[in-house]
Amino acid sequence: MRVRLPARKFRLDFNEISGSLGDLGTFLPLAIGLITVNGVNATSLFLAAGLAYVGAGLFYGLPVPVQPLKATSAIAIAMAVRPEAVSGAAFFMGIIFLLLSVFDLKNLFFRVFTRPVVRGIQLGLAVLLIKGGWKAIFGQGGAAPGMADTAILSGAAIAAGGAAIIFLSRESRRYPAALALAGFGILCGLLLRPAGAVPVPGIGWIRPEWGIPAGADLYMIFVVLLLPQIPLTFANSVVATAETSRQIFGQDARRVTIRSLSLSLGVINLIAGLIGGMPLCHGSGGLTAHHRFGARSGGANLFIGGLFIVMALFLGKSIPTLFGLLPSSVLGILLIYVGLKHALLAEDVLDVPRELAVAASIGIITLITGNLAIAFVTGIALNAVGGKLFWKDVCRKAAWEESP
Repeated sequence: MRVRLPARKFRLDFNEISGSLGDLGTFLPLAIGLITVNGVNATSLFLAAGLAYVGAGLFYGLPVPVQPLKATSAIAIAMAVRPEAVSGAAFFMGIIFLLLSVFDLKNLFFRVFTRPVVRGIQLGLAVLLIKGGWKAIFGQGGAAPGMADTAILSGAAIAAGGAAIIFLSRESRRYPAALALAGFGILCGLLLRPAGAVPVPGIGWIRPEWGIPAGADLYMIFVVLLLPQIPLTFANSVVATAETSRQIFGQDARRVTIRSLSLSLGVINLIAGLIGGMPLCHGSGGLTAHHRFGARSGGANLFIGGLFIVMALFLGKSIPTLFGLLPSSVLGILLIYVGLKHALLAEDVLDVPRELAVAASIGIITLITGNLAIAFVTGIALNAVGGKLFWKDVCRKAAWEESP
């Protein structure tokens, strides 16, 4: 069967390359955390993400982003869960969204996952990220992994330097904030290590273990890692991405529908889960970031996806070594940076007191318990008492996706 590619041309110029790096600020912090804290196979992680980027670029013909599942990744990092639970979460998330696509369950999702609940989960996620970042900076003294802890003052100084880099490079096309901070962190790690203690990176990959993830705690996967993630993924990676792509690209985005995004999410997560990678999604913010920094076609996806694949196959052994040089305070600043960005996503409920109460309750419960799943279930109950169904305006706006 011959597959016809989208009519939009695949360009590969400076703007496309610049735009392809626009979402690294979301991708890198969580990827670094999953590799260094959870021990996720670096080859599997970048290979799955690279294949997903290339596939999305070829199918949609647009710079549709590929990102880590943020709630799942943040919880996994905060709880230091084992890598098989991370890949297991990817595998089962793939099954869930394949079912959503095949049986067209979006109306059920619209009714269950209301806007204040989604915003509350994003706020709770921000709490977890910021708490994890704070602990990484001050709980371990900001030392590089494998070293004796330095003074709290030293860790704070490194964190302050990282924060300055983020502030100065946050809008840069050439030097994305997360990429610049990762370079700064590796340099600090090299300078802080004793002479002769710097590990030598190796060329080559870490062979992925192919197969259905086994041996992971199913309660950890379904209740802790996936339950808070599903509404975020549906709201941001599916509904909001479809709407944003239509607003930016018009008729060129005719393939970017709720159903097709659910299908692609299902496929890429099944692949990631089977090779031991991390859970993946799309995202409206990532689409906007790619576009803002110059990407206009699927060429941006082919570049960044190809780069990830090359990194996976030739530098897979080196990536954990390089990321392992990062002082914990640099990882902490990365997590706080992503957390603050996610806290801002909840600002659209500030003018609606009932929705603000539900979202704030989820955030507060997460802060107190440290458990986003408990906060999510409580938010569902509170919202049911309050009463409105999920995003009636989004249902109307999404009606275009059913049109040919």
